Amino acid sequence: MADKYFRVGSVTDVFGYDDVDYDSAIETDAPIKAGDPIDPNDVVTLGSMTGDLTGYFLLAGRAGGQIAYGGTGAGEDVEFHSTSNVTKGSIILHDKVEIYDILVAPKTSGYGIKIDITTPTWGWRDLIGNITNTGGLNKPTNATYNGGITQFQFVAGDESVLEFHIPHDYVVGTDIYLHVHWSHISTLVTGGTITFTAESSYAKGHNQVPFSAPVTGTFTGTASTIQYQHIISEVQFSATSPSGLQLDTDNLEPDGVILIRLEMTTNNITSSGAIPNPFIHFVDIHYQSTNISTKNKVPSFWA
Repeated sequence: MADKYFRVGSVTDVFGYDDVDYDSAIETDAPIKAGDPIDPNDVVTLGSMTGDLTGYFLLAGRAGGQIAYGGTGAGEDVEFHSTSNVTKGSIILHDKVEIYDILVAPKTSGYGIKIDITTPTWGWRDLIGNITNTGGLNKPTNATYNGGITQFQFVAGDESVLEFHIPHDYVVGTDIYLHVHWSHISTLVTGGTITFTAESSYAKGHNQVPFSAPVTGTFTGTASTIQYQHIISEVQFSATSPSGLQLDTDNLEPDGVILIRLEMTTNNITSSGAIPNPFIHFVDIHYQSTNISTKNKVPSFWA
């Protein structure tokens, strides 16, 4: 392989070979020292490079792909940092990422997998509550809904009791949201609302505290004019300074249990005919997820 050169002071023809004629070429295998008379467009020999450089990682890419190793000894590591500056950036991996071994995350609370490259945030998941008529004083009726499908239909004052268990991927310190999935079967609805009352109690798990005194509040859902339209009515269900039906966000943690009595308090749906009674399909809780579990199954979950 020919000797390789670089052209001093030139922004083009950075590499050349010894079969190219250069004016005023300077060739040296010794270090170039300050004071040497090097002019723009002079050529300096870097020494003989007889290898093909396959032992080096080529930033521009290499045909067939490349493999890099951090060390050669047993148990050695390789670490990547975005910058040596104290203000860190991101290590960005484009395209599909394949992992052939164990992926280890920090055990500390607040770590996990976020969503959205531009504005990363914790993703949302559901705690699903199934409606039954086994709890509460005034129970909904399991009535014909659509075809041969039955669902629980609520008249004003009907209620259902639900239980929710907080999972180990809950992002501690984030607010949760209660929402009701419901619909009606009338073709004559012109608008209106229904009012829900939620009475709730909460306790951390693992013999830490008793269940709290219930908190109670109301929220409304707006009726659709479309028959069988799937409606979701949501309300903020916790806060760091809770009020009304809200639980205290600062108390929420994995393995905590929430008890809810949900009542359809008033039916203010408007109609050009008979007022339909709504069907409630689910009562769920939206929560933000770390997308990973905790290290421990009991408190402290992150020790």
